[in-house]
Amino acid sequence: MELDQAESRLGISLPERHRNVMLDPTDPIHDACDFLVPDSPHQLLRWVDVNEILHAADRWDCWPTFLVAFASNGCGDYFAYDTRSEPPKIIYIDPDCTVDDNLAKTDGFEFTSFDAWYDMRMERRRIKR
Repeated sequence: MELDQAESRLGISLPERHRNVMLDPTDPIHDACDFLVPDSPHQLLRWVDVNEILHAADRWDCWPTFLVAFASNGCGDYFAYDTRSEPPKIIYIDPDCTVDDNLAKTDGFEFTSFDAWYDMRMERRRIKR
């Protein structure tokens, strides 16, 4: 699936930097987390597929349409855009809490932009090395 098609399907326009790293398989973000992309041989790395799973009406904890997942640590958690704000902020969705509980947190893991989130991931990766 082309990136423009994926954005349209998910109802979001990604920031330019996000678009660039999504399309660059050599960007280090792909090693720092499970970064969702438009096309992958692995369903759980395909951006649209993952979001369709998370938003499925028959899911026990169905995500609201304003959340758009784009990355994971690989343990059922997700980083997602919250499109209720402009520009969309990024929030962490902890798998040990319901989506509603995650959204109600006042001390949650949030970022004002993709750049802020990206910089944090790269710093964490640098520290782990």
